[in-house]
Amino acid sequence: MIMKKTLFALTALTATVCMSASAFADTYSFSDITESRYSWCAPQIEEMYDAGYITGYEDGTFRPDNQVTKLEGIALFARSMGSGEDANAELLELAHSQYDSALSTCGLSWGQDELAYMLYKGAFTNADLTTYITGTTKNQPLTRGEAAVIITKAMGGESKATSSSSVSLDYSDARTISANIRQYVAFVTEEGIMNGMDDGSFSPDGTVTRSQIAVMLARAVEACDYTFERVRVTEVDEEASMITLSGSNEQTYEVTNDTNLYIKGESAQISDIPDNVSAVAQFSGDSLFSLDALSDESDTEITAVFKGYNTVGGVIQVRVTVGNSSTVSTYTCIADVPITYQGSPATIKSFKNGDSIVLEVSDGKVQSITGGGKSETISNATITAIDIGETDLTITISSGNDEYDGKTYTVASDVSVTKNSSASDMASVYVGDKVTLTLEYGVVTKVAATSSVNTVSGILKSVTIAAQPEITITVEGKDQTYQVPQDCIVTINEQEGSLYDFRVGDSLVLTVQSDAVTRIRCSTSTITTTGRVYGTVTAINTSYGFISVMAEDSEVPVTIFCRDNNTTFIDEKGSSLKMNSINAGDIVECRGATTNGAFVATLVIVTPASN
Repeated sequence: MIMKKTLFALTALTATVCMSASAFADTYSFSDITESRYSWCAPQIEEMYDAGYITGYEDGTFRPDNQVTKLEGIALFARSMGSGEDANAELLELAHSQYDSALSTCGLSWGQDELAYMLYKGAFTNADLTTYITGTTKNQPLTRGEAAVIITKAMGGESKATSSSSVSLDYSDARTISANIRQYVAFVTEEGIMNGMDDGSFSPDGTVTRSQIAVMLARAVEACDYTFERVRVTEVDEEASMITLSGSNEQTYEVTNDTNLYIKGESAQISDIPDNVSAVAQFSGDSLFSLDALSDESDTEITAVFKGYNTVGGVIQVRVTVGNSSTVSTYTCIADVPITYQGSPATIKSFKNGDSIVLEVSDGKVQSITGGGKSETISNATITAIDIGETDLTITISSGNDEYDGKTYTVASDVSVTKNSSASDMASVYVGDKVTLTLEYGVVTKVAATSSVNTVSGILKSVTIAAQPEITITVEGKDQTYQVPQDCIVTINEQEGSLYDFRVGDSLVLTVQSDAVTRIRCSTSTITTTGRVYGTVTAINTSYGFISVMAEDSEVPVTIFCRDNNTTFIDEKGSSLKMNSINAGDIVECRGATTNGAFVATLVIVTPASN
């Protein structure tokens, strides 16, 4: 780790301002700190006391001339570098789990948190414990040479300090400074943390007093300008070396060679950091200094079948099967995990073998448990999104019930659908529809949808051609955007048309159900139809009846719908085929008609990739 460099002139100026302000104070927090005697260090002592890094004695004194022990010096700089920050609480837990064994041999009565944190952050090694902490060493006075090493390590400057094989020091006793600390002395000097003695010497063997270390501490805190925050990684752009974090606000940060990335304390590359994961961010000013992901897996919601549980040390471990798998997986819960059964607060004992269960997993542990019986009904919900994946169709809903609001559910391939009380299919279910959903083991098996119908007239502003096409029109000066399902009827100049035929500025009349357009009428455009798509199959979904084709003249796959068993599949010799015989990589020629921006095929000619 390399700290942000701050010019010493700025540090000195800030210290001068602080001293001037403090000079007018009647008293300091400690009875033995007076302006007349300790003007050179009193402001920094007060500042570090206010920050919670240093304390005094029970009699109200600070005892500025007392010597500092090695353990005290290390602990002070560990605190200033974040060991006591609330945002680092989970990192500290991880640090103890990894290093308590090593620390148990040091005979410590205090300082375990600070040392574990320094070890976790890589500022200290087990060898450093031997050098500074083992036995009675920890209670020996801290020398100025040792302070230079400890400060450099705490500030994350060791790599920078040791990267240069030779350094030049201007101190009068430079020749007496041993080779093993010269680079560290150069670092703290360059950063303005230690400036030497009044006689121009560095005095590496001199001991450090409490007043001196308060000044060093204040300078290091100002130079680093560290802040810490618990965040969520919302996006990782490896190519651009950017990471987006969501905390008190959402912001994107550049990841440079000086940015330190970790996963649970282990050094990582940007390509290793998963998105949608909790992390602790350490900032130096406005820059991202380090990021420690608390898990190597993205947070997720797991819908499963309950198979039992056990408790270890009071912590629940849930056993479940996921999807069609018969493998039983075990997930560990956080302490006092919140549990809801059939909409009411419950305990894990409420669940029975075979019940549907939903686990919210974050940082590798279950954060909450919800569920109920095999079947579950969600009423009075509204569809907010419909997504067609390569293998599954999912819907996202809003609901007045917090248990369901914002949730996304997989739709069974044999789902039963009614629309406005009539038998229908998922192609006729639109965003904005009011729905009642029946779930079995968390999968939607029945959809009862209703929608309102109205007519909207406006001027075409834009058309988005995609797997879920959208159209935007301007109505009385305001833009309104609607989804266009594949069965939308398009008429242009009283003839059948498609979304491809429209031009910006066309006058349109839309028939709208919920938030989807079921009919578009226009009398100002010229029809330009297309009846052939030729290209390579990139994906196929027989359950929902579509294939994705990378066409010759397209940069993105085209969705080809094969609806209602009305599509004929043949090979290049004319032999009949089934849809499930098509594979990714096959060459296909699809003939049909384009409606709503999706191509509905009546004939698909297949040339297998092996040919």
